[in-house]
Amino acid sequence: MTMRISTAWRYEQGVTQMMRQQQKIATTQNQLSTNQKWQTAADDPAGWAQAQGYDRLVAQTAQYTSAAQTAQQRLQLGEDTVASGIGLLQHVRELIVQANTATQSADTRKTIAAELTGVREQLMALANTGDGQGRYLFGGADDGSAPFAWNGSSADYRGDQTSVMAQIGSERTVAQNDPGSRVFMGLKTGNGTFAVSAASGNAGSAAIGNTTLVDAEAWDGGSYTLRFTAADQYEIVDASNHVLQGGSAGDGATVTFRGASLTFSGTAAAGDSFAIAPSASQDMFAMIDQLAQLLTQPQDSAAQRAQVQTALQQGLGTLQSAEDRLSDVRSGIGIRLNAIDDALDVAAAQNEHATAAASTLRDTDYADAIGKLQLQMTTLQAAQQVYTKVQGLSLFDYLR
Repeated sequence: MTMRISTAWRYEQGVTQMMRQQQKIATTQNQLSTNQKWQTAADDPAGWAQAQGYDRLVAQTAQYTSAAQTAQQRLQLGEDTVASGIGLLQHVRELIVQANTATQSADTRKTIAAELTGVREQLMALANTGDGQGRYLFGGADDGSAPFAWNGSSADYRGDQTSVMAQIGSERTVAQNDPGSRVFMGLKTGNGTFAVSAASGNAGSAAIGNTTLVDAEAWDGGSYTLRFTAADQYEIVDASNHVLQGGSAGDGATVTFRGASLTFSGTAAAGDSFAIAPSASQDMFAMIDQLAQLLTQPQDSAAQRAQVQTALQQGLGTLQSAEDRLSDVRSGIGIRLNAIDDALDVAAAQNEHATAAASTLRDTDYADAIGKLQLQMTTLQAAQQVYTKVQGLSLFDYLR
C-alpha cells in the first residue's frame, strides 16, 4: 500500500515546526531577560514546590530575625538601665560610709540624707524607663504606663508579673523583659534570712554589727529576743518568753544560737534588748528612704549612736542584697543577649542557605541558556530553509 502525503500537509508541518522553535526561543529569551527558569508551576512542578519551601523558610527566618532584633534592643536597654541602677546603689553605700564617720555633724548627715532621697528618685526614674516606643521596660506585659509610683514610704508596683517571650527560632524563645517586681521589689531585709533591731528604750552603747547564718539547718525561722540582764550577761528568749540560752557577752563578743551568729560592739545596759526575726520583704526605694531617715536621727548620746549603728548595719545588709539582685538580673540579661546573638547567626546562615538553594532551583543558568538559545536559533534557521525549499517544489521539478 502506498501512503500519499499532500503538499498542504507538508506546508502545515513545516509551519508547525517553525512555530514550536519560535516558542522555545521566546521561552529561553524570557529566561535570560527575567533570570527565571519558570514562569508557572507547570514548567517544573517539583522544582517549583521545592523553591516555594525555601521561600517559606526565608520568610519565617526573617520573622525570627525581626523578633530577635527587637528583643535584643529591649534587653540591651534593660542591661544599660540595670547597670545604672547598680551604680546608684554603690553610690548609696559610699554615702552611708561617708555619713558614718565621727567627723560628720547632724547638719552634714541631713545633707547626705537629702542626697540619698535624690538617689532614690533617680532609681525610681530608672525603674520607669521607657523603650522609646511608648512601652515601659519593667512593667511586665502591662507596660503601657509607668510601673512604679512612690506612696510616701514605699513603692507601688502597677505592672504585672509576666515575662514577654520573643520567638527567635523554630524552637527557641527568650524573655525580652524582666518584670519590675522581680527586679526592684521583694528584697529580704537584714542578711536575707533574719534581721535584728534594737529596742527604742536601750540605754547602753551596745550595737549589733555583723549578723550571719552559720548553720542553715539549725535556723528554724522563729522570732527571738536577746536581752541583757546585766552589762555583760544576756539571755535569749523565744516568742513565748521561754529562755533558750544565756551567757556573757561584752564588747566584741559573738553570740551564736540556732544557727544565727551576732557580733556586738560597745557596752550594754541591764534591760537593753534586741529583736531577731525572719527577714521581711522590702523594695529598693523604701530601703534607700529608710537609710536616709536613719541619718536624720539624733546621735547625741552613746545609746542613740548604738541604735543608729545597729539599724545602719541591717540596712547595709539589705543594700548588699539589692546590689546582688541587680547583678543577677544583669547576668541573666547577658545570657539572653548571648542566646539572641547565637539565634541571629543561625538565622543568617539559614537565610543564606535557603536563598542560595532557591536561587539554584529558580534562577537561569546563563551559560546553559545562551547555548540552548543558539542551538534553538540554528534549528529554526534550518527549519525555515527546509520550508522554503519545500514551498518552491512543484510537479515540473520531478518531470525535468
